[in-house]
Amino acid sequence: MKPDDSSLSPSEYAAIHRAATDLLNKASAWDRLPTPVPDLLGAAKLRVAPMSAFDPRSLLRHALQFGERAASLVKSAIEKVRGIFDVHEDLIHIDTTVTESKQNFLKLHEAGHKHIPHQSKLFRWIQDCDKSLSPDVSDQFEREANIFATVVLFQDSRFAQMAADSNFSIKVALALSKKFGASIYASLREYVRRNERACAVIVLNPAEVCPVLGMRSDLRRLEFSPLFQKRFGKLQIPEHIDRMSPLAEFIPLGGRKMSRPGTLTLEDKNGDLVEFVAEGFATPYNSFILIHAVSDLRKSIVVPAGFLGGKMTSSKPIF
Repeated sequence: MKPDDSSLSPSEYAAIHRAATDLLNKASAWDRLPTPVPDLLGAAKLRVAPMSAFDPRSLLRHALQFGERAASLVKSAIEKVRGIFDVHEDLIHIDTTVTESKQNFLKLHEAGHKHIPHQSKLFRWIQDCDKSLSPDVSDQFEREANIFATVVLFQDSRFAQMAADSNFSIKVALALSKKFGASIYASLREYVRRNERACAVIVLNPAEVCPVLGMRSDLRRLEFSPLFQKRFGKLQIPEHIDRMSPLAEFIPLGGRKMSRPGTLTLEDKNGDLVEFVAEGFATPYNSFILIHAVSDLRKSIVVPAGFLGGKMTSSKPIF
């Protein structure tokens, strides 16, 4: 499973939230859909470099001149780096080979590196002194920039407020992703994070044919609502799902985008069995399984903005 990419303490979240809402104010971006990324970058006084400045294919061709190992290292770096912030030029380089919705998030992520005050100051000092960030600080800055991009892209609680006006369904998150100009991946995570219901989304890599298991889909990430964590802790799911898993029926296969809703039962921290509804959706890049407790199928109240701080550590094996 991918490492944590967005958890912050309450005080850390508050600082990032202030920076993100400040940019939304400067760009007069509230309630404008899709979220006006060009205006936000303009308010941050940032420009986007042409594609040629960040062309993975060009970088690979150049690396091949120095051998297969060099090309392999560059390929590995490309898979991890999709955007770059040039501090002195106020320029951001974005991988334009990814989808437009992904580019929107990347642009706002890089804008975060500039608009978060403590990051901007440190980046300028580092570049002037030819220094580099320690791995721990770098990881912290990346998580902060991810939260910044999320708050800006979804206009703080606007996405959650619109979601709360509809019945709970994976189709609601999909429709809102288009309205906000966000990826399905980011939208489903936001849909769960800010939901009052006991719900979770299981993110998987695309299903692959497996000679032994028939089908295999590796676990990428788990996202939980605050109520889900309070009642159930964190799910312990195997590193991959195959046809023997109770979750397999919710992974769309054979070119289908959605699976039929179904039910499954989970045990909460008190040992009580709770019935859940599960829905599946697939893109070329990921499969998603959204689960929510049947008892919580009611209109929700939006969770306050600061709820992301802190982590739940208790867990109970479910599957």
